[in-house]
Amino acid sequence: MIKWFRDKLHERNLQVLGLFTVIGAFIMTFCSYTSPAFYFDTSPDNNAFFTVGKAMMHGIVPYKDIFEQKGPYVYLLHGLAYLVSSRSFLLIFIVEIITLVAAMFLVYRLAGLLGTPALPALLTGILVPSLLLYHPYYDYGDTVEFFTLPLLISLVYFMVKLDRNQLNGSRGGYAAQGAIVGVVLLSKYTLLGAWIVFYLLLMGRLVVTKRWRELGKLVAWSAIGFLATTLPWLIYFLATGSLGAFINVYVLFNTHVYLTSSVAFFANLVQSTTLVSQFYLSNVIFFGLGIIGTLVVMFQPAIFHDPFMRGTYLLTNLGADLFALYGYQANAVYQYYQLIYFAFFILPFVYLCQWAFKRVPLPTGDAPFPILATLVFSLLLVLGVNNNVTNSKVFPNNSAITEAATTRPQQPAQVVFGHLMRTETPADTKLTMLNYGSIDMGFYTASGAVPNTYYFQNYNISQSAAPQILASQQAVIRDKDVEWVVLNTPVGKTVKQWPGVAGRISSGDLNPGTAKMSKMLLKRYRPVAQHSQIFEGVNETYWLFKRR
Repeated sequence: MIKWFRDKLHERNLQVLGLFTVIGAFIMTFCSYTSPAFYFDTSPDNNAFFTVGKAMMHGIVPYKDIFEQKGPYVYLLHGLAYLVSSRSFLLIFIVEIITLVAAMFLVYRLAGLLGTPALPALLTGILVPSLLLYHPYYDYGDTVEFFTLPLLISLVYFMVKLDRNQLNGSRGGYAAQGAIVGVVLLSKYTLLGAWIVFYLLLMGRLVVTKRWRELGKLVAWSAIGFLATTLPWLIYFLATGSLGAFINVYVLFNTHVYLTSSVAFFANLVQSTTLVSQFYLSNVIFFGLGIIGTLVVMFQPAIFHDPFMRGTYLLTNLGADLFALYGYQANAVYQYYQLIYFAFFILPFVYLCQWAFKRVPLPTGDAPFPILATLVFSLLLVLGVNNNVTNSKVFPNNSAITEAATTRPQQPAQVVFGHLMRTETPADTKLTMLNYGSIDMGFYTASGAVPNTYYFQNYNISQSAAPQILASQQAVIRDKDVEWVVLNTPVGKTVKQWPGVAGRISSGDLNPGTAKMSKMLLKRYRPVAQHSQIFEGVNETYWLFKRR
C-alpha cells in the first residue's frame, strides 16, 4: 500500500493536478465572493440558490412549495452547501476551486493531445485562469455558466480525441457526455446548444456512413449516462407530486415569461446572432480568440485532421453561442450569460500558447524557473482582469461593506441584520422573514431563516408580466405572516419616498418601489435598523422591519 501511494505521488498527472489545486485555491480565494476572504457573498442569484437549497433540506419542494426558476441540480448543490455550513458558501467555494482546477487540467491534457511538449502544456494550463475569470463575465462566481465551463471544455477535448481516432469514441466518453447533458439540462438548459449540435451532427455522419455499430454505441452509452443523471429527479418529482409544478416553472415560465422576446423563431435567431457579434467585436481579445482563433482552428490541419470534425467544432461553437442568448433582447442580457463563450476560446488559446512557447528556449524537462515565472505572470493577469479582491477583507470598510465614515471595522448589512434577527428571535421560535421586492439580498442566508412563503423574492421581470409575485408578497405583509421584512431603497430615499423605476427591479437590485405599499407596511411593521452600502455601483440603504 505504501509503495502504491509512493508510486502515485510520482505520477506526472497527479503532480500536475496537485500544482493546479494549489494555484486554483489561491486564485479563487481572491476572485470568488464565496471565499472566506470576503465578508459576505452579496450576489442575489447565489443567495437565491442557497435559500432554495436550504429549503429543500427542510423538506420544502422546489417549484411546488417555493418559487425559483433554475434547475434542480443548482438547488441540490446549494442544499449540500447549507448542510456543510448553514450560513456561508464554504462548499460552493470548494466546488469553484474544483471547477477551475478541472478546467486547467483539461487545458493541460488538450495541449498534450495536440502535441505540445510536457512543460509548455503545463505552462498553458497555468495561464488559462486569466481567461476564465475575466470580469465582469466572471462576476461574483457561483454561476451555472462557470460550473459548465469544464464540462464544455471536456466536449472540445472529446471532439479532438474523436478526430484522432477516426470517429471511434469510447463507451466511457459517450456515457460521460450523456451524463453531462443530463446535468446541464437540469441546471440551465439554455447552455445545451453545443451538445445538441454535436449529437445531431455525429449521429448524422454515422448514419450516412452506415457505421451502425458505432451509432449504437453512441446512442446506448450516451443514454445510460443521461438516464443516470435525470431519472433520479423524475422519481423525486413523481414521489413529491411536483412534476407539473416543475414543468410549469422551469419550462413554461422560463420560456413564456422570463425570456424577453416574443418574436418568431427566425427573428430570435437573428437577434441572438447580433448579440453574439457585438460580444466578439467588443474586445480585441474576444475578437482575436473568438474570430481569428476559430478561423485558425478551421484552416490548421494539425488541430483537426478530419474536415468533418472541423465543421462540427465550428457549428458546436455557434450552437453554444446562439442558444445561450436565444430569446433575449440587448437590454436584458447579463454579461455572466456570455461566460459560456469562453470555453471555445480554449482551443485557439492552446494553439497560440503552443506557437509562442516554440519560440522560447525552454528546457526539455520540468524546470522551476519557467514554472514560477509563468505562475507570477498568470497571477498578475488574473488581478488585471478581475478586481473582485478590492471588495474583500483585504480592503476593510470598502464601499461594498459600508458608506459610514469610520475606521472601526464594519460588516455588511446582511451580517448586521442577520445577527440582529437571530438575537431578537426567541430560541424556541422559528425565525421568519420576507425579502420584499428584489432578488434575494442574502438576508435569508445571514439570518438562517427558512422561507415560509412561495414567492420569497422578486425577479428580473416587469411587474405586469407576473403581477402575482408582488401581490403575494404584499399579502404576506398585510397578514403579518412573517416576523421580519427586509427591503432596499436608494440612499436618501425613505420607504415612503421610493416610487421605483418602470415597475420592475432596477440597477443595484433595487425593488420596483415601496411608496404605494409603505402605509400598509408601516401600520403593521416598525423599522428597527438601516444600513447603507454600495451594490453594483448603486448607493442604497437596506431597511429591517419587525412585526408590531
